[in-house]
Amino acid sequence: MRTLPLTLTWVITRLWVLLSGFQLIYYPESEFLFSDVRLYDWWAGNIADSHFPINDPMWQYPPLAAVVFLLGYLIAANTVGFVFLALIADLVIFILLTKRGTQDTNSMPAMIWLATPLVMGPIMLGRFDVFPTLAAVFALLYISSAKRFGSAIAIGTLLKVWPILLLLATPKGSLARVAIWFAATFSIGSLLLNLWWQDSFSFLGGQRSRGLQIESAGALAYQIWNAGPGNVSSAFQFGAIEVVAPGTGIVSLVITLIGIALIAVLVFWRVTGRLANAEPADIALTAVLISIVTSRVLSPQYMVWVFGLLAVAALRPQQNFQKIMILIFVSAGIGQLIYPWWYISLQQGGSLAVLAHTIRVLTLVWATVITWQNLQRVASQDPHRTKANQVG
Repeated sequence: MRTLPLTLTWVITRLWVLLSGFQLIYYPESEFLFSDVRLYDWWAGNIADSHFPINDPMWQYPPLAAVVFLLGYLIAANTVGFVFLALIADLVIFILLTKRGTQDTNSMPAMIWLATPLVMGPIMLGRFDVFPTLAAVFALLYISSAKRFGSAIAIGTLLKVWPILLLLATPKGSLARVAIWFAATFSIGSLLLNLWWQDSFSFLGGQRSRGLQIESAGALAYQIWNAGPGNVSSAFQFGAIEVVAPGTGIVSLVITLIGIALIAVLVFWRVTGRLANAEPADIALTAVLISIVTSRVLSPQYMVWVFGLLAVAALRPQQNFQKIMILIFVSAGIGQLIYPWWYISLQQGGSLAVLAHTIRVLTLVWATVITWQNLQRVASQDPHRTKANQVG
């Protein structure tokens, strides 16, 4: 596709998102699409008066997120300012992908990003996740520059923790330079933010107390049991509906350990040079998918991260890329059905909602397994690696 049709498609799809989110056209349960922005504005209003959410259990963000919330609130209250900033971040991602795709005569990256809100729903611009996704997309597209790559990952990490996983995608021979730029940017940013807001990293302590969200992969067995003969309770805690049942602590620990173990294997492959021939975007996509499916939380907006990385990975598609893309599309599309349409039914153990949720989780896990197998195949190609193949 040429640039003009892509641009017109972006305008039309984003207009639909805005009209749906602001309830100017019909969308089922549309009042929940931008509901979190009201919380962002409430935090921002307090921050503007120097009252930071230090002891708020719902605050689960690194400190740079507060700057985004505050800026959106100062532009315009009542969700307008934040959604405007989210739209700008979305547009920048589209421009970056379109520009790179034009250079490589590959429109697939831009088309994937264009389809993102249609697949996962208008919630895309009503959540914070588009901002760290912008940092991640920029980092991968400019990975040849250690300065841009390392600094962008640091900024993304100060917005939301997950972009730090992109360090695994560091090209061979540039680890030291990337690490320097990452450390410098992160340290300076942290210092400035801490001068503005003491205890700005206190959110890390709250992460330990989080339970098992009803949408997470780890909660799937509980949901199936709740839809069948059992009766599983849930409660609103730490900004999410969590399962309240015996064994959730053990399940949370097990899936967390699985995630850590898999990421550790990626680190080993990376530092020993086994992934020297793997595409950086494929490494990043696999790491983030692992972090999502082994997380205690699997909110629908997390798919924004996946779509951003998937779009970059489409520049040089890995093996079975089409299958991976379809599985991710199916998972995200069902996620749109569950939230906000069937969320109460899911909480109550409705059979149709639980069935949809099961398909959502399994398709995402399936996509993760395929990306893992692709990297494993690359890692096993040269068992007799030499020092010259090592990163850094």
